[in-house]
Amino acid sequence: MPIPPFDHNHVIPPHLGDPRVPTELSPYPCTSLELCQRFATSPERKEILLNFLRFRDILRTHNLFNAIQWLDGSFLENIEVIENRAPRDLDVVTIFWGYDLNFQQNLITLFPEFRDSDLSKNNFKLDHYPFDASWNPMLTVEYSRYWTHLFSHNRNAVWKGMLSVELNTVTIDNDAVIYLNSLIL
Repeated sequence: MPIPPFDHNHVIPPHLGDPRVPTELSPYPCTSLELCQRFATSPERKEILLNFLRFRDILRTHNLFNAIQWLDGSFLENIEVIENRAPRDLDVVTIFWGYDLNFQQNLITLFPEFRDSDLSKNNFKLDHYPFDASWNPMLTVEYSRYWTHLFSHNRNAVWKGMLSVELNTVTIDNDAVIYLNSLIL
C-alpha cells in the first residue's frame, strides 16, 4: 500500500476510514525507497533522509538486523504549509528484539547515537529512541502504548499517522540512496 496522502490537516491520517481494519491503520508499512520518493521534496528533507539511511546502515554494520523503525514528527507533516518552515529532523523509534544486554551495551559504546537522542539529533538530524521489545512483555505493551500515543498527535493536538520501516533491507536502502543522489533540488 502506498503512503497515504496528507489529509485536510496536512498530516498523514491516523487511519484510512475504518480504524478497526488493521491494514488501514497507522503505523503504515513502507520501504525506505518509498519514504524517499514521497518526502524528498526539498534539500533539507533530502539531507534528513540521507542521514536516516546512513544511521540505518551503521546499525546494520553493528549487526542490528531484527528491527522495525517507527517514523514521525514534523517531517511526516506538510510542515512547510503548517508552519512555513522546513522540517528540522525526523523522529525515529527503533523497535528491536532478540539481542542480549551485552550486545546492546556494546552497540551503545560503539554507536552512542543509538541511545542518546541529543547526539542522534546533532549528528544525524534524527530524534532517535531505542525500544527493546524482547526484554519484558509488560514493558513492551507500555512502551508501545507510550510511543503510539505520543506519535498519534502533533503539537496542535491533531490526530495523525506514522510510518513503519523494516531495518533489514540493505538493497532497498541502497536503491533509496541512489534515488536521493539522483535528485537535483
